[in-house]
Amino acid sequence: MANWSELPIDILDLIHGKLSIPDYIRFGAVCKQWNLAFKLKYRCPPKPQSPWMMLPGKSNTTAKFFSIADNKVYHQIPCPKPMIRRRICIGSSHGWLITVDESSNMHLVNPLTGAQFPLPPVTTLPFVEAVHDSQGRLTGLILNRERREDGTDAHRIMFHKAILSAAPDQGSGFVVMMICNIWRALAFARAEDKAWTYIDTPDSFTDVIYYRGKFYTISYLGTVGAWEPHGLSFKPRRRVTRLHHVLGGVPGRQPNAGLQRPGVRRYGA
Repeated sequence: MANWSELPIDILDLIHGKLSIPDYIRFGAVCKQWNLAFKLKYRCPPKPQSPWMMLPGKSNTTAKFFSIADNKVYHQIPCPKPMIRRRICIGSSHGWLITVDESSNMHLVNPLTGAQFPLPPVTTLPFVEAVHDSQGRLTGLILNRERREDGTDAHRIMFHKAILSAAPDQGSGFVVMMICNIWRALAFARAEDKAWTYIDTPDSFTDVIYYRGKFYTISYLGTVGAWEPHGLSFKPRRRVTRLHHVLGGVPGRQPNAGLQRPGVRRYGA
């Protein structure tokens, strides 16, 4: 009879990637060799399957998830390090969370594999300035020329939603587009970017999704926009709808319309 504990790591890695999420998590408890495969930094993620919802909790080391398919809550799921409990989540797709920590650093996080991918600093956005002490440590942020010491307050103003075009571990590159700032404007960053690109548009946006190679947005005026890659930026193709009746918008008006916005610029690249 074959000794399953002696299977090569690369074979175990392939098996690992075919499992359901509960079996994926239990995999490391079988034996030492399987636990080693589970702890590999670049192991295969689980196969695509029905969504899990990450639920709030108080533990620093574990998380809990609700499985829609099983109609069941799974407790004591190991959390990736560094701990993500105190981060806020501004979006999720392809099994990854888009998170922001207390210092407004942004990371893509896979809560099952523990993999993390840093996103460009928020200080590369044109409406954000960093405040440092005499030793170079970050002590606060200036948003729209107004200093914010409270991280929660800054998060509420800066981040509204972000969406990911592809999983970072697929190797084909990805783009993150987010709705940000008090104006609810758009900014995006590619996998290799060192800075966010801020998009100059008169609209304020309420939602953004990604579908078949395009980002789709809905503005407060009910305008649906399809954004396609165009050189180093994104080119909009819009069509006007009557979605303002659903969203509660008022034709001809939008929030913060009188504020002056920065144009399309790259900072810190």
